[in-house]
Amino acid sequence: MSGGQLKTAGMFREFGPVRSAEPQESIFDSVADEKLPDLTQVVTYLDSGHILVDAMDIANDAFDPTRQVMNGSTVMTDGDWLWRKDLAYYLRRHRIALPEEFLAIIRERNYVVPSRSVPELTACSRQAGDLMFWDS
Repeated sequence: MSGGQLKTAGMFREFGPVRSAEPQESIFDSVADEKLPDLTQVVTYLDSGHILVDAMDIANDAFDPTRQVMNGSTVMTDGDWLWRKDLAYYLRRHRIALPEEFLAIIRERNYVVPSRSVPELTACSRQAGDLMFWDS
């Protein structure tokens, strides 16, 4: 774990406000031109993240309201980045672009989310709570 502030990926403004120094991007402005060559491995990494906040919810797909996404607002981490569970879905289905820095670390780790201790995950959970307006 970097020990610093967690970075975020996929916290789009359509999914609600977050406390961040950076303005939130729109999911509609975040579509990549091409599918990732290693899409399956990147999706596996995202799905393998440590769950910090497990939310049981259902929401309409932002691009296709006839489709629904389960548990999308669940917050996950690898100890350095935070993302919503639905990021993997949007990456796979709609080619949502990941931050280059995040993609680089995923590949550097050979698509394996590192183990984290309970104290590390507790610290990540506090940061997620601060970011997402939850009580930490």
